[in-house]
Amino acid sequence: MEQQRILELIEKWKPVLSLSDWDIRAVAVEPPWRKSGDVKIDESNLMAAVMIRSDLDPRFLEQVVVHELLHIKLWNLDRMLESSLNSLFGEDLEDGRRAFVQDQFMDRLETVTQDLTRALLSAAGFSGSYMFGRVQRQVDEELQ
Repeated sequence: MEQQRILELIEKWKPVLSLSDWDIRAVAVEPPWRKSGDVKIDESNLMAAVMIRSDLDPRFLEQVVVHELLHIKLWNLDRMLESSLNSLFGEDLEDGRRAFVQDQFMDRLETVTQDLTRALLSAAGFSGSYMFGRVQRQVDEELQ
């Protein structure tokens, strides 16, 4: 995956997502990294790094870039959850109650992020294939 193409897609979607004031760089990550994409965020300086697996099928690149950019938009929800969990359960990451609530939230956040990704791409006229991500991992695990 060419880092320049990732950056082009970031620049295409930044104004759509009201992220124009952010400094966002592209990072192509070599295997054996297992994720399709990830994002690292420094909200106080409005900086982020969108990390994309270098051998990602090009058909799915725009979907993964938009998905990771949406995580920047939704970052405050992550921070709010963490503050709430600290307030309710303290900072013990081993607390089962805390882990349960956090897992539930993160699962729903991923679902919403994926739904918004598809909606935005559809509104922009995207007619390509969508990655099956979590469903494909479940199939792979079942067949092992």
